[in-house]
Amino acid sequence: MSIQRLFTNDDDEHRLPLNPPGTRDLSHLDGPFSAAIEHDNNYAQALKIVTTLHQARPTSSPSQGLAQLQLIAQARRALDAAEAVELTNCEETVAQAFAEYTAEAASTAPAVETERQRQQRISAHYYGVDPASAQIITSNLVAEAAVAMRETEEKTRTKLFTAKGLRYLCPQTLAALSRGEITTKAAQEMVKQTQDLAPEAIARMENTLLPVAKTASDASFSQRARRLHDKLNPQSAAERHETAAEGRCLTHWNEADGMAALKLYAPAPDIYAIINTVKAFAEQDLDPGDTRTKAQRSADILRDALLDGWPAAGGTPLKPRVVLTIPAVQALANPKRGLAELEGYGPIPLGVALKLAKNAPSMLRVLTDPWTGAVIDVGRAKYRPSKALKDLLMVRDQCCRFPGCRRTAESCEVDHIDDFAKGGHASRSNSQLLCKRHQMFKHALGWQSVSRPDGSVSWRTPHGLNYVSVPGSVENVGSFEHIHDRTPALEVDLTDRVRRVLGWTDPPDQLAG
Repeated sequence: MSIQRLFTNDDDEHRLPLNPPGTRDLSHLDGPFSAAIEHDNNYAQALKIVTTLHQARPTSSPSQGLAQLQLIAQARRALDAAEAVELTNCEETVAQAFAEYTAEAASTAPAVETERQRQQRISAHYYGVDPASAQIITSNLVAEAAVAMRETEEKTRTKLFTAKGLRYLCPQTLAALSRGEITTKAAQEMVKQTQDLAPEAIARMENTLLPVAKTASDASFSQRARRLHDKLNPQSAAERHETAAEGRCLTHWNEADGMAALKLYAPAPDIYAIINTVKAFAEQDLDPGDTRTKAQRSADILRDALLDGWPAAGGTPLKPRVVLTIPAVQALANPKRGLAELEGYGPIPLGVALKLAKNAPSMLRVLTDPWTGAVIDVGRAKYRPSKALKDLLMVRDQCCRFPGCRRTAESCEVDHIDDFAKGGHASRSNSQLLCKRHQMFKHALGWQSVSRPDGSVSWRTPHGLNYVSVPGSVENVGSFEHIHDRTPALEVDLTDRVRRVLGWTDPPDQLAG
């Protein structure tokens, strides 16, 4: 996802005038004949373009190559339109199935529950969720679709938002996208700017902007769409500001080369007060020997203010907390070329990590497989078994083990792969880290996970998709052979010398399963 998208993505389907899932007529076609016609319409244009590309001769001139690229772009747009239709149809079929099941259950004698159904019902009650609610249906579908498309849930949710807007509110835009006449970005912007508008205003917007979208650049179209949205929006500017202020938040994301970015979304006066204050400090008492740019000084001042306190303010009582994994062998062999692991981010230069570790209040010794990098065990001195297991999982898994989830290990809990009620024990082979949200998915919404001998976890979605989750500490994924269940990471000989290095006073399996 681009930085621009992170700064502007405030899409919310509750701001679109949509009917509840399961009641949207366009996804309930009248018989198989109508369904076949729609299916043909969805893919006919893409098939035609791809056939033209396949039958064309190899590129022999720049003009021919440019013409081919134009066709490829049109094919991609046509497939994006087809994807939008399939996403909305999936949501509708799931919602309709739940509605039919609920209606049937209410009108007939109670059926005999299977043990699995009983456990899911109890878990749903524990987590306070209704598997048949529109919100849970959408969340569960987004998670499954993310597995199917090998994308993040956030990106899939954004795609579903656009798909709903195109399918149910902007049918002309969907048709133009299917024909490759407009860009996918223009279609996304059209849907984005329909938020908070009545259906009549949306139809007016589509009729006004669609001719522009066929010729204008994406940037020009976006500007026109925002301007027209503001004219058609029934809310006053003051009301919109008050609503927007409710969404103030602080977020962050990772960047390359050991860097990350911080975003504060707040009322403009507050943001400019912060910016002006930082600028004022950055321009004061400049040291002739200070070679930093103004941008660098500003960034350093804000960092120091948050972590150390404003100049002459006596510092801040807050102490920064970071979790680092430093490979001892690399630190000894070549600290300039080695990499450490920063929890929640990933690899950072080893030299940076060693500087941070100088003042670390505590250290945890970890044994890793030399071929794969997989964490095998952790030092046990002065640790309770439950604490040792949690430490092992935090270093081994590094984040939530649910497909596509990147919530940090610190925000996750130990989950039994085979439920405790079914005889599952708190052992390294039967434990994984899951965030609270995905614990609910596993126990209440039909997701299943199976531990494999090579340390990976095999997931199965409610509708039968399969996904293999490899521990985050693994560097050499090629050594993990899921089909043959060979386990190079678990074949390391734990000699007495290795045990002494780890600080084990007792055999590890007696303490952590």
